Order: sequence, then C-alpha cells, then structure tokens
Amino acid sequence: MKREQYLAEVKHRLEHIFAASRDGYRVPSSQRHRLEGFMQAGVFLGLASTQELSRLMQELHFDVYGKTIEDRKHAQPVLWQDQSIDYNEYDQPTYERNQRK
Repeated sequence: MKREQYLAEVKHRLEHIFAASRDGYRVPSSQRHRLEGFMQAGVFLGLASTQELSRLMQELHFDVYGKTIEDRKHAQPVLWQDQSIDYNEYDQPTYERNQRK
C-alpha cells in the first residue's frame, strides 16, 4: 500500500466516524478500535507518524464539528468518559480458567 492510499483511507474512515457521531449516530466501539488498529499499523509500517495522524485527526475533527477535540471535550464531558474494561479475569492462564467451567 502506498502512503497516499493509506492516508486517504484513514481520512475517509475518520470522516465517516466523525460525521456519524455529529449526526447523532452511536459509532460502535469495534469500529473505533478497528480504526485505531489501522492507524497503529500504518505507524508500524512507516506509512505515517503518530504526530502526522494526530494532526490529520485534529484537522478533520475541526472540519466536521467546527471546534477542536479539546473544545468539544470541555463542552460535552459526559461523551468523553473513558471506557474501563476489567481484564482481571484474564490474569489467570486460559487452561486454568477453562478447568473452572
């Protein structure tokens, strides 16, 4: 994949997620996580830097919402609560967890 193709795809996916959210649709967390993974893969493969992707996300967010991510966080703090997932169940090896069932 070429760098330009990769950045165009990231832009397309970000625009889709931001526009859906702006229009009142709840974007599934799986879709957000998939995009995060796609972006991390691009960094790993050297197609883009973390700073470059962050800058792109900031620009697109401003284009869609008319305000920065930080401004939007302060305006609607309830929407920005971090999801906390309890991974304690997975501290024990799988073969031991499966024996309990």
